Amino acid sequence: MDRVGSAIIDFTEAAYDLELGEQEWLPTILRRGLPVLEQGLGVAGMRYGRPPEEGPFQLLDIHVASGPEDFAERHAAALATTPPEVLREQVRPGGAGTASMDSQGDPEQLAHYTSYVDYCKDLLYITAVDCKGAGVAIVAPLAEVTTLSEHEAQRWQMLAAHVDAGHRLRHGLAAQEDCDVLRTDLPYDAEAIFDANSFRMTDAVGQAQERTATRKLRDAAVAVDRARGKMRDTDPEKALAIWKALVRGRWSMVDWFDSDGRRFVLALPNSPQVNDPRGLTERESQVVAYAVLGQTNKMIGYRLGLSKSRVSMLLRSAMRKLGVQTRSQLVIKMRDFQALQ
Repeated sequence: MDRVGSAIIDFTEAAYDLELGEQEWLPTILRRGLPVLEQGLGVAGMRYGRPPEEGPFQLLDIHVASGPEDFAERHAAALATTPPEVLREQVRPGGAGTASMDSQGDPEQLAHYTSYVDYCKDLLYITAVDCKGAGVAIVAPLAEVTTLSEHEAQRWQMLAAHVDAGHRLRHGLAAQEDCDVLRTDLPYDAEAIFDANSFRMTDAVGQAQERTATRKLRDAAVAVDRARGKMRDTDPEKALAIWKALVRGRWSMVDWFDSDGRRFVLALPNSPQVNDPRGLTERESQVVAYAVLGQTNKMIGYRLGLSKSRVSMLLRSAMRKLGVQTRSQLVIKMRDFQALQ
């Protein structure tokens, strides 16, 4: 199962391609990532819309990139007969792994799925659905019950982080267009713009003007450029590792071409929004939200573009404010905390 190549960077690039229309985005991600997503029994992606309050998930459509002709029909039938509360638990922000590993406490969940898609015994999945039910999920049936190595699990979680960030970015930009609200004069309401040849910052507003932020953003722009260059072929694992999903918990780095075809890199605000901070800072709330979802400090750092030590410090500070001492106590304390959207 441990197949990897430049497709993991092709996949990641597609997640941030703002030139793609809403109907093109998910099929393009599937097509460009197919060499790494395909496990022999097919690949499909689902788009979910935000349901009415407490309503069932709204499955907008299914895109099948490979697999049997009836894959979409079988998969949709499995979802349609899954209890809404179970589906909400399964389809969450930035999840990734195999169904067998995820449902060890309730093996009937996997048995239910394989009763419909009966040519598989397990399921590889990536989910990027916010707490209100909007987003996407990608699945690849597996011929055997599969336990991912720590290295494999981390890779899928990294890819999920980029799908999550890419979807959130698109959703946020669409909401701004609907409201006709402009925050800056830069393309896509960016807060910083870098020349892609020299990586010199040509303009910045707001927090991006801070000296430390400027340095971090430039370093991130260079890292993404390296990941998308020769490294995508020579060392795709390292390329994925250096391409963090965010910078300092706030910005995504995205390509933009001007009318003359010159390439620039934009720093676009893309913070995970938090509904229930309970007295925590924005960054503490983000770290807590991912910790409650079971993310390790390393993966939280990857998602937010923070160092592992910074994540540890923020988590300790948040736990102290919330009056808990362990992660299990934190999960109980924040049981109804649905922060990410």
